[in-house]
Amino acid sequence: MYLAGWAASAGALATLILIIRLLRFGERRNAPPGGIRPADSDTALDFGLLRSVSLIGDLAFARDVRDRLRHNGVRATVATGHDGMVRVLVFADEYDHARLLLAQ
Repeated sequence: MYLAGWAASAGALATLILIIRLLRFGERRNAPPGGIRPADSDTALDFGLLRSVSLIGDLAFARDVRDRLRHNGVRATVATGHDGMVRVLVFADEYDHARLLLAQ
């Protein structure tokens, strides 16, 4: 009787391990090639009509960049991500003009 309890416990444990392995195999099969998954970062976020024209580590400097763009007629705003980096965002139709202004 004592041995039957151990056998039942071992069988239940083996069944749980098998189920977990099957579930994890399904995750690997759905993963992109190489096992690389997209990072859970702000680069995957959708800003709608806005595009990130610059990525800056300092909020004050990002505001200066935004003000420079606004002074030159480009509609711009800033957004802080989960990583602490600040993105300067502009509308897609003004993206090229904003890049040229920042390159000067």
